[in-house]
Amino acid sequence: MNVIVILCGGNSSGKTTTIKRFFKDKSSTTNNGRHFFERMLDDNRVYAVSSRSPHEIVNCFCDVEGVNKDIEKRTDECDKKANGQRYILIIPFTMSVSEADREKLNEDCILRPIETLKGRYNVFVIYLKKKNAKNLEQKNALMKRITPHKEIETTRDDYDKSTELEVYIREKIIKTL
Repeated sequence: MNVIVILCGGNSSGKTTTIKRFFKDKSSTTNNGRHFFERMLDDNRVYAVSSRSPHEIVNCFCDVEGVNKDIEKRTDECDKKANGQRYILIIPFTMSVSEADREKLNEDCILRPIETLKGRYNVFVIYLKKKNAKNLEQKNALMKRITPHKEIETTRDDYDKSTELEVYIREKIIKTL
């Protein structure tokens, strides 16, 4: 069964940087014009389709259907690329929608797509917990509803968590495949 790794965090928590550095800033372009990241890790295919969150691409506060459609496009791209082979797909999830409105968390747009994914994939959630984030208590409460999950702390000066992501994938995911 394929694996989905959700990198969940607020604005500027390190999701984009972590993905780009994990894949060593190497990507190709999909038919839809998105960046397609690919890396072999211990003989396992690891992909990301865009370093942007489906929530940002949908571009409205909480469009669960739009987020699910975007995720479906990502998994379709990976299915084609993997050609029947097992893969791990990393998808960033933004907890708030825009720089202008960091007060609102798009809870349904996080919880419902994760539940949908769990019906088809093994899902692992990593919370990039920015210690000085706005609404940290709300974000922590939301993440408590997503169990189990892994927390990795980030700060304004320490937001590249690609090494921690690699260790987690090797130790918690690849060893169980």
